[in-house]
Amino acid sequence: MAKNRYRDKEVKFFCTADELNRIDQKAAIAELDRSKYLRKMALEGYIIKRDFSSVEELVYEINKIGNNINQIARRANEVEYVTKDEIRYLKKQLEGIYSQIEKFYDEG
Repeated sequence: MAKNRYRDKEVKFFCTADELNRIDQKAAIAELDRSKYLRKMALEGYIIKRDFSSVEELVYEINKIGNNINQIARRANEVEYVTKDEIRYLKKQLEGIYSQIEKFYDEG
């Protein structure tokens, strides 16, 4: 490598032919050559990483409510009635789910 270059450090990485093609397409859209595009993305680009742990918790809670609804429906089919307490319990659980959904969207 020439010693009088401004950028005298070489960086290498491996990619597939498809990945290289996508990089070249994006570089062309940005009207940059591959080297300039990759340098700009490495130095100024960003990666968005979302934390979906709250979604996993929400799915878990929804599954629990689904199980409870199935149990109450089974009971209603067996004895042909559901108590007000059972309905209140389900409403309280649904309110908890709604608040978790709102929290997720507020954080997002």
